[in-house]
Amino acid sequence: MSELDPELEKKAHRAQMILYGVMILFVILPFVLLWMKNHGVFGK
Repeated sequence: MSELDPELEKKAHRAQMILYGVMILFVILPFVLLWMKNHGVFGK
């Protein structure tokens, strides 16, 4: 394991957190939309 530049490592870590955040969002969002649809939020 080669020693990484601390600044680069920080950026990589932030990018990874953003990636995980987006993945979690796309997993949760359909359930949220379905729940909202079932509870008449969209005025149907």
